[in-house]
Amino acid sequence: MVRIRRRAALLLLPLLLLPLLLVLSAPSARAAATAEAQAVIERYLTATGGRAAFEAENSVHLKASVTAFGMSGTIESWTERPDKTANLTSIGPLTVRDGFDGQTAWRIDQNDKLAIRDGTDREDARATAYFQNEMWGMSGNGGGTVALVASERDTGGTWSVLEVTPPAGRSRRLWFNVRSGLLERTIMRGDVQTITSRMSDWRTVAGRLRPMATVVTVAEMPLNDARIVVDTLMIDEPVAPSPYASPADVTGDARFLAGGTRTEIPFDYSVRHVWVRASVNGGPLEDFLVDTGASITVIDSGYAARRGLKVEGRIQVSGAGQSGGASFARVDSIVVPGPDGGVKLAAHNVAVLSVDPYLEPFFWRRCAGVLGYDFISRFVVTVDYDRERLVLEDPASFKYAGKGQAVALQMAGNIPVAEIVLDDSLRGKFRLDVGSGSSIDLHSPFVADHDLIGRSTRTVQVMGGGFGGTFTSDLTRMHTAAIGPYSWEAPLVAMSHATQGGLASRDYAGNIGNQVLERFTVTFDYGRRTVWLEPGRRFSEPDRFSLAGVQLAKQDGIVRALQVLPGSAAAAAGIEEGDEVRKLDGRPITEWTLDQVTTLFEDGKPGDKHTLEIARAGKKKKITLVLREIL
Repeated sequence: MVRIRRRAALLLLPLLLLPLLLVLSAPSARAAATAEAQAVIERYLTATGGRAAFEAENSVHLKASVTAFGMSGTIESWTERPDKTANLTSIGPLTVRDGFDGQTAWRIDQNDKLAIRDGTDREDARATAYFQNEMWGMSGNGGGTVALVASERDTGGTWSVLEVTPPAGRSRRLWFNVRSGLLERTIMRGDVQTITSRMSDWRTVAGRLRPMATVVTVAEMPLNDARIVVDTLMIDEPVAPSPYASPADVTGDARFLAGGTRTEIPFDYSVRHVWVRASVNGGPLEDFLVDTGASITVIDSGYAARRGLKVEGRIQVSGAGQSGGASFARVDSIVVPGPDGGVKLAAHNVAVLSVDPYLEPFFWRRCAGVLGYDFISRFVVTVDYDRERLVLEDPASFKYAGKGQAVALQMAGNIPVAEIVLDDSLRGKFRLDVGSGSSIDLHSPFVADHDLIGRSTRTVQVMGGGFGGTFTSDLTRMHTAAIGPYSWEAPLVAMSHATQGGLASRDYAGNIGNQVLERFTVTFDYGRRTVWLEPGRRFSEPDRFSLAGVQLAKQDGIVRALQVLPGSAAAAAGIEEGDEVRKLDGRPITEWTLDQVTTLFEDGKPGDKHTLEIARAGKKKKITLVLREIL
């Protein structure tokens, strides 16, 4: 069977933390603007009250109302020169905080978990502080560079467009109205999203003209439009205590049911995914995926309806299968039992979205939800693939006692990232994704930057699936892969064609799935930014690919050929996409598990024969499948 790039991971956008791009101020540094760009800036300063008033400000404290995602709420924001910023956003059932004090970037999520931001996330926080304080407007442009890149015309007017690149983080384009001189639009191209803010309703406050309304939109995601209306602006107001410094982590919503600081949870390692049994709000145990690639815990919408969960709002989210819609709910409890008690999480906000319809056909089993960052971050989590055990330990008392080697982590939002080396020279940051059954998935920008499709001598196009739909990749083998001190030969590598969604990320080179991680006993310690890798019994096994070349999907109790690879054993036997498979080797296909079928086709030998009984257009037909290598 074709190994699908299964992705339960949900790369949820941190939309509640979108920068307001407010018109504030900043200190001076060396000049870095072109003459044409500086003329646009000077016109803007004149239009809003003059350079003297602009440079006289030290801090701004703002309170605003926000409507977004079918919900309403408030935003409170603080900025202080030269590089401090903090935000408190409450909307519907969710409250999030974030800040940057000039050195440390931090975030407290919708479940009160503090995360210190590093890597690309820290650079983005520094850039946000730069733009919220309008560093580009000061003498020397705050150490950034500014250039006039375009003159644009649309129904709203004519615009001078500046490209502003801060000392760290992403550049943004600022659109100034030629007639008024005002900054009325900003465009930020993020990793996989483009975010536009439109400012309006300009009023004079404390001697300067300022926008009192902002509409924020995300390209291709109309459900995520947000409207922000300023209620109060306080200029140079003394603020104590400081809102910018990272607060203490006071998360106390997880406990070990039998007491102590450690528990073991059995899991079912099926179709290269980690499945545990969990109960929501005291309900019956259901099958949940454990997924380091999910930035929030997810409840399937059908399961949520059966459990009577009250949902709020509607947001578009991004996943490996592009994008789709989600809502939010608050659950009283999530219990994951184990022989020695297990664990309980209390009072959690979760995402509610339709995951089971996308996943069940590929897994041949129901999926009630995904235990993501909200679950994993409460513990040091060891995934013991050989024993099929999750070991959960209290981070405060944890001391690693295994025989593995430590590998440094960064966090991409809420997802762990480590460096991987391919073919001894291609280095990149890869998400470590327990929610993927793949080996190595390369993001499309990394593939293009290194011309990997052109350099590959043999490829097979395969179909993958995840939240939001299906996608295709070119599967090939590279010479070597290495993480930390460990390396192996002939890894299977999927080269994505994605133009949107998680697999189109440019910030990160790709994803590492369970076909790599299962080689080890893996211990994730998010707080210490470390993953420990201890080789297990699968460490020396080669990456296997189906010798049958047919992907079987099961829906409503019927198994069909979803994809047949050209040149495969299935294609040679005459199997066609859409054929119903009724029997395999004389047994009804419904008596087989997907793992049994996968093992039969992956662990067999070329030349092995199997019989299939199929139905096509109402007619039954017996087929002999002779296994062969295609990759």
